Amino acid sequence: MDNSILIQKLTGNSEEFGSSIFDCYVRDDFGVFIPIFDNQDSQSLNHKHPSYEIIINFEKDSDKPKHYWAEITSPDVVHKRNQCMHCYSIFIEKEYFENRFRMYEPEIPVFEGKGFEFCSDILKALNTFVFEYSKSMVNSDITLDAQTEIITHWLIRSVFGETLDMRAVSSDYSLARAQHYIEQHYMENITVEKLANLGYMSKTTFNRRFKNEIGITPIEYLIEVRIKMAKLMLKRKENQLTDIAMRCGFGSGAYFSSCFQKYVGITPSEYRDKFAD
Repeated sequence: MDNSILIQKLTGNSEEFGSSIFDCYVRDDFGVFIPIFDNQDSQSLNHKHPSYEIIINFEKDSDKPKHYWAEITSPDVVHKRNQCMHCYSIFIEKEYFENRFRMYEPEIPVFEGKGFEFCSDILKALNTFVFEYSKSMVNSDITLDAQTEIITHWLIRSVFGETLDMRAVSSDYSLARAQHYIEQHYMENITVEKLANLGYMSKTTFNRRFKNEIGITPIEYLIEVRIKMAKLMLKRKENQLTDIAMRCGFGSGAYFSSCFQKYVGITPSEYRDKFAD
């Protein structure tokens, strides 16, 4: 199918998202648009699209190498163009997106620029999609369809607050076993010695290998997992902060607040006010 037809199908405006303004990587149900230059004229334009639009703005996330923020807008919701030169615009065909969303929740909310966090692995997958599309390799239709499926599911999971970072899963079984243990027992009092014993190594060796492979210490990894779970609980207003602190293994509300602000940049209460469902 002609690119202009695919662009029109996804965005509703083949001229606004044409190749003179964006690098376009489009298929029947999925498209990635990367600005070639900063088109200031479109910044305040009220518009809508027939597909789900997800904008990743890199200018806001320069201090977050592993995680990024995105915004999702539902089809036919009028909004202003809020992208900049350094962004990706992703369009996912309405029926395609909603069929996959219903695998997680039966009711599909109307998204009006809802912000959500996602891990850098989705960005890697998007770049792989763009590379594969550009190279036109043998059987690329098959692999591009597979990547579209994976990216869509990962984005939907991220909307629900599941920002699993596959990059951090070690290929070393001893380290991966420790990671799996942390994911399952984060609410418990976990020691480095306990994790080291899972891999039959000393604390010193385990600490060194974990830091070299994952990029952070085992305790930092544990805190990140606890904060990830706390974020999910904070989105439900009926959960009290002290209860969340205890259920996520922080031990006290004060320690929970201190760790959360250090790793997230805002307090638990501020996070709740901003992202509560």
